[in-house]
Amino acid sequence: MAASTRGSFVDYKQLNSFSSVVMYNTTPKRRNSKFYSAERIIGRRKRLHGYEYLIKWEGWPFHSCSWEPSDNLNHALLRSYGMPAKPDGLRLERACRDFVHAIHSRLKSKSNGSVYANMELVVWRYITFGKGSPAEHKGHTMFENEGFLRFDGLPENWFYTLNQHGEGIKVKFPMKAKPIVSWTSSTFMSKSGKLEVAPKIPIEKISISFVKAACNIENIYLK
Repeated sequence: MAASTRGSFVDYKQLNSFSSVVMYNTTPKRRNSKFYSAERIIGRRKRLHGYEYLIKWEGWPFHSCSWEPSDNLNHALLRSYGMPAKPDGLRLERACRDFVHAIHSRLKSKSNGSVYANMELVVWRYITFGKGSPAEHKGHTMFENEGFLRFDGLPENWFYTLNQHGEGIKVKFPMKAKPIVSWTSSTFMSKSGKLEVAPKIPIEKISISFVKAACNIENIYLK
């Protein structure tokens, strides 16, 4: 979370002592009060009384991310979760690179397990908005090749690899995918000579599963 007052100093101890209610209190503030804004929603989780959203605070490191109930978030931010705006070119380019790398690594691997692509989940939500169909496994979605048309910059061969003889392997659609938020492992750190629990950092990634099929230059696009 970053203070909106330009040039103001914000210390982490003060930040961590704030409740989410203070952060989103809409009552009038004094001129020197500090306000904090959300950069984006990373993910959400179902709770007994509704959803909680994992917030990346603008100007603050990832270990300051926090779960917030929907009542604490404004409507515009909540709408951005379900209908995210188009990310800037650099973020799309980075997501494209990591996505293609994950797919090709899985194609070349002897393993039949899932592969993980690092990606900001807000980018994934933009790419897949309105696409795919629910899979049998909870949280997973099935995608055809056409489900990634919003993914600007994907190379034509993103779903297959060929050798110098025109033979290779390809994704047999549909592809199964699930957005995941995991966390760095628990550890400790030294702070002012005392041992303390170190903060965890959220890791955004996409779990991808698909069946591989042999192909050649003649049948790449055949199902």
